[in-house]
Amino acid sequence: MKIKLTPILLFLMIAAQVSFAQKSPFQNFKEFNPKDSSKLFFRFDNLNFVKNNEYNGDYLKGTTWIGYMVTPKLVYSPTSNFRIEAGARLQKYSGRENFTESEPIFSAIYAASKKVSFIMGSLNQDKNHNLSEPLFDPERYFIETGENGFQLLYKSNKLKFDTWINWEKFILDNDPFQERFTFGLTGDWKLNSESSKNNISVPFEIMFAHRGGEIDTSEGSVQTIGNFASGLKFERTLKNSKIKSWYFKAMGYYFSDNSSEKEFVYDKGHAFYPQIGISTKKSQLSIGYWNAYKFASSRGSELFTTRVIPEENFSETRKQLATLNYYYEHKVAKGIHLGGKFDLYYDLKNSKENYAAAIYLRINGDFFLKNIKWN
Repeated sequence: MKIKLTPILLFLMIAAQVSFAQKSPFQNFKEFNPKDSSKLFFRFDNLNFVKNNEYNGDYLKGTTWIGYMVTPKLVYSPTSNFRIEAGARLQKYSGRENFTESEPIFSAIYAASKKVSFIMGSLNQDKNHNLSEPLFDPERYFIETGENGFQLLYKSNKLKFDTWINWEKFILDNDPFQERFTFGLTGDWKLNSESSKNNISVPFEIMFAHRGGEIDTSEGSVQTIGNFASGLKFERTLKNSKIKSWYFKAMGYYFSDNSSEKEFVYDKGHAFYPQIGISTKKSQLSIGYWNAYKFASSRGSELFTTRVIPEENFSETRKQLATLNYYYEHKVAKGIHLGGKFDLYYDLKNSKENYAAAIYLRINGDFFLKNIKWN
């Protein structure tokens, strides 16, 4: 399907002018409140989604995702800085009789200080850890199981970061399959003073994917794939304007496959991704240029990878994309948000466009049950 880029771009620019603080449909983490000490809550988290991918590549397939994720759980804080959460995560695609995924969730969350928090069990996946698309496909939030493992969150005036281990598959002695886990680190280091209208920072992203183990009976090879990204971001805050802020960001990416048997044809690669964007009260818009050479990612979107498929006689070493991402979110009521997203990826080398449109309804609600004294 051919689409005209100019009308779409014009429409989105106008929409952004009249309509973002950093928002995302992928949010359900409950912030600490000292007043919640000794209180038991029932929490209801829900994400309804409809996402249609219209892809027109040599190895990409268009897909429509429609369904919901619901997470009912009990939340109890024995003290002002420690919280326990227990419940279930249920995933359902429309037109399927049963839940696609259903799993118990349990989190122990300790706020050691105003800057540092630890999580063990089910992790905080808000905004997909702020990973960019080349390193983490956003759709993984609602097509895969929840993340479980260990997480450390740090936030100060100058530095904030999120580091975690998601243990995807655990093995016991003589299991016929290998263990799998990912390690991630994302953050932002601010270089200038907090009072300035201009914010200069160094964003960074690291993602390691590992598959292996020593006590299983599998004959599979050991996988170790690393992806790294960092760069520079300039953001300016505006007052008395419909546009709340604008930014320019330039990121460099690096890929390395150190597996015993290579997972990809290329074992090293790199990419460069400059972007500009604006945000308003309800929306955000970004435009970018992706230039990659022999780049791959263990968890990223295939739109950004260079691929070789011998059986289809398909080969490429460089990928060049013009990207446009637009997200609008409206607050229906407290804890209820309705959002829409449009993503456009134009393959400059092959003159092909890929785009996706989505609608999200996010519900996050807390219902007080009773006061319970710990011991």
